[in-house]
Amino acid sequence: MFIYSYTALLNDNSIIRDTIVSKNKKYAYFEILELRQTPIKITLNAIFILNSKNIDYRIHFFHQLSTLVSSGISLLQCLNILNENCHLPFWKKLIFTAIRDLEQGNNLTDSLKKQPIIFNNTIISLIKIAENTGQYEDNFHIIVEILENQKKTNQHIRKALRYPITLLCFSTILIYIMLIFVLPQFKSVYESFQQELPILTKWMIYLSNSLINHLSTIVLLISFILIFCFKFKQHLSILFSKFIHFIPLVNRLIKLSNINIYFLTLYSTLQAGLNLNECLKCTTKAVHNPIFNKETIIIHDSVIRGNSLSNAVKNSQFFPKIATQLLSIAEESGQLPHFTKYLFDYFSEQYVLQTDKTLKNLEPILLLCMAFIVGTLMLAMYLPIFNLGNVITGI
Repeated sequence: MFIYSYTALLNDNSIIRDTIVSKNKKYAYFEILELRQTPIKITLNAIFILNSKNIDYRIHFFHQLSTLVSSGISLLQCLNILNENCHLPFWKKLIFTAIRDLEQGNNLTDSLKKQPIIFNNTIISLIKIAENTGQYEDNFHIIVEILENQKKTNQHIRKALRYPITLLCFSTILIYIMLIFVLPQFKSVYESFQQELPILTKWMIYLSNSLINHLSTIVLLISFILIFCFKFKQHLSILFSKFIHFIPLVNRLIKLSNINIYFLTLYSTLQAGLNLNECLKCTTKAVHNPIFNKETIIIHDSVIRGNSLSNAVKNSQFFPKIATQLLSIAEESGQLPHFTKYLFDYFSEQYVLQTDKTLKNLEPILLLCMAFIVGTLMLAMYLPIFNLGNVITGI
């Protein structure tokens, strides 16, 4: 996708300058015509990247829709107002497509389904509920709550990951520089000693030579592995999920993350007015981890067969006892939305706390690993120099 700047002529013979996102210049030309504008000049501006600014615009989009709908304006009028005030080319095109689909008699759900990266299954389900019940304001407000919570959690995790990632990148660059540029300089000095080098130094020189001589092969191999992983990502995702299941700290984080998504989806759909079966069906689409997704399907099937939700969750190995106990109380009291909201808040807090704890434990481990690797490299480089006195004495 590319961003094009264009100049066009309107029906009243006035000139307009704007931007549009399209596959190529030809598509851009026809899309401008669909806007009832006559293109005069189209210029490639930049390559379109779906960045955080475009993804975060969802919150503004649904918040504005909720506010406008609450004032009694029709959905089509709301979208027209948003389209006039939108300055992001991608969203301008998306909103215009939705307007055109509504004018042709299609619904908003079918239009937004075309962008699965922006609108996940939970959002689509809530919009569909709004269309069936007419409660657009409430459902759009629920979507805003979901997106704001996700953004807040992601920001917290990104902030916590900043230091470990910086440390890891710095360590990798430092090791690369020492092996490729520094060690070869010492090699000529070592050769002048005309003495047997320590085993550690020999091994490091061999590693350095291998990296220098086979750098292109290594790059090609890494590229091939990345292409292979991308092609078979679905199968590899299942294998990776099974592998990390045996790593306690990481497994606990993934477990809390998926439980958090599960109860967020369950609470949101219950709040929107769906029956329990439909809500559980939405959870099977919201949870993407292969192992946990399989578990959500088992719970859904169990409830369809007539079991209570608390019993279905009790038979699962992934949900803590507190979830089973509170769901049992919720079913007895008829307050399932309230208790699922409580469980979502509880596991959301646990997820953030566990992430902080894990990353704090990871920092000293990374520092120790970095110190060990750099220390080993320094020792390998200076061991022959330490023996220089013995060499001179021998001469």
